Amino acid sequence: MKKLLIFSLLTFFLLTDAKAQKDDPFDYGQEFLFGATKATNGGLISGGFFRYSAKKSDRIFQTFGLEIANIRHPQERRVQSPTFFSSSSFYEGKEKYLISTRLMYGYDMLLFKKAEQKGVQINGVLIGGPTLGLVSPYLLRSEGGGLVTYSQYLNGSSIIGPAGYFSGIDQMEVVPGAHLRASLLFEFGSFKSKITGFEVGFLAEIFTREIQIVPLGTKNYNFYPAAFVSILFGSRK
Repeated sequence: MKKLLIFSLLTFFLLTDAKAQKDDPFDYGQEFLFGATKATNGGLISGGFFRYSAKKSDRIFQTFGLEIANIRHPQERRVQSPTFFSSSSFYEGKEKYLISTRLMYGYDMLLFKKAEQKGVQINGVLIGGPTLGLVSPYLLRSEGGGLVTYSQYLNGSSIIGPAGYFSGIDQMEVVPGAHLRASLLFEFGSFKSKITGFEVGFLAEIFTREIQIVPLGTKNYNFYPAAFVSILFGSRK
């Protein structure tokens, strides 16, 4: 009788623990995140990213991803087109676009769990990896219909507005580099399978040579530090 009672108690506790693990809102193994980023060295929307994370332990996830972002020179300044009938504007002195393509690898650590169906979950994120800097000419549309650079505009062309990124893609150069980012991720989602939140942090990126974004009388750089904030959403399973 005593052995039967002990066996029954052990069975009860094992079943209770198994049910608790099954119902645990933090018991998931994979995450898929999408987001849009605003960085101090980018535009209103600097870029976007995708990240995939796989669980390594109760609080550690291994992360892989891809981010594409526009990088601007700190002295870029938008001016109105001098052409009478044009309402466009362009960046004064700008000669090159710099689009950073970042391959990401790192770790996502759960720092603070949220209560089920409410609260905030906070993760620490450390990611780095190689960068490919896609450098192409910043071309402007002239009044005569041609495409010119800003230095050519100074020689007498009348500018209507920017020609667009793809207008100079046939002259693109690839400059390799590397990046490292550290951030805090704040998640507000109420459900186990959905992710909604934002991320704040710092990014350091270096290229193998200076990128001549605004070359006329201005210092250019191969190192681009930035603070950033990202709005993100995704799912987990």
